[in-house]
Amino acid sequence: MKLRLKQTGMALAAILAALLAVLGGCVSAQGERNPVIQTDEGKDYATITGGADLFKEGGKGSLTIHNQASFDVIIFAGKVANNAVLGGIRAGKERTFDLSTLNLPAKNGSFLIRAASFATYNKKNLRITESDVLYSGLVVYNLNDPRDKTNLNIYAGINETQSEWIYVSNTSQFVLELRLNNPNGEKLATLAPFQENKQLFLSPLPQGMPYQFYATYVYIDPSSNEIKSFVAKDRSERQRRIPTTESVNPMVFSGPKDTSQISYLVGFLRLKNDTSESLNFMDGTQWLPDQKGRRLVESGQLSTFELAALSGDTGQLYTNLNMEFDSTKILRVNRFTVKPGIVYDMVVTRQDGNYAYDIRETAYKDKLEDLRISLFLGD
Repeated sequence: MKLRLKQTGMALAAILAALLAVLGGCVSAQGERNPVIQTDEGKDYATITGGADLFKEGGKGSLTIHNQASFDVIIFAGKVANNAVLGGIRAGKERTFDLSTLNLPAKNGSFLIRAASFATYNKKNLRITESDVLYSGLVVYNLNDPRDKTNLNIYAGINETQSEWIYVSNTSQFVLELRLNNPNGEKLATLAPFQENKQLFLSPLPQGMPYQFYATYVYIDPSSNEIKSFVAKDRSERQRRIPTTESVNPMVFSGPKDTSQISYLVGFLRLKNDTSESLNFMDGTQWLPDQKGRRLVESGQLSTFELAALSGDTGQLYTNLNMEFDSTKILRVNRFTVKPGIVYDMVVTRQDGNYAYDIRETAYKDKLEDLRISLFLGD
């Protein structure tokens, strides 16, 4: 549904207020400041005292981050200079953060998290700046739903020594997610709108092979908190680079210039689980993650999956989609053609011991022109 210009302006004002509150410091909802983190007012760095509390494992909350890198990291909410430190994660471990403890002005929204090396932090006299950020990822949260979760993976190939790098510029007005090897590949980094000359520190691939990067642009619908991802129509935004120690020209991703250039390489499947069991959605034996990285749809939950549709307007045929329930029973999906940009609603039920689904084509994600001004809450 299109928003009027006046409504959009009001939404932008609310978003800016939310942004300032979200990134104003690492303060709990009760107004207590995290004792592990020392805020350096007026400085462009954060100082962290360390200690056991910094690297607590496990936890409860709506954001889980898997550190696949070979080194310990520090996680920031928003820009490093805002001193909003969530905590540390050991190499190869994961940690869950409770976003409700932050002083968030809205119950739903989005922001960027950033990760920096803890070793680098120690080498630099306990100070981290934006140039030390090794990973960034998009968090979309909804505190009204305790089952709403976001899972992020810190890419294993990040170079802790920062000895080789690639420069990237996002000159578009959209959030940019860089994916590896294909448009639905692993997310390597996320750049805010108009963020330029960002260094990505990557370990070189064997045999002098280049990294292949694909640009996916992201829009968060403020009315529904729904994620919409798309590409630039009729434009190849695959770019290849080999990490280097030299100052080479950045990869520039300019994105769609207007809504006529917006295109899709995926279809969107909204799966509602109306059974009393949890299920995982699979293509063959591969568990598929939803848009927030989760691989489980709990009872009563609605999850959105992006299914590749790379065969043009005729769509891509899927013959092996299925769901596995807690009972280990399998429900197979009949031959299903996914068209780019189309939204499909699937409802899964169980009656008299039998599982069933109903799937319908419901919408086409197309025009975003009146919503572009309120794309992002994190930067």
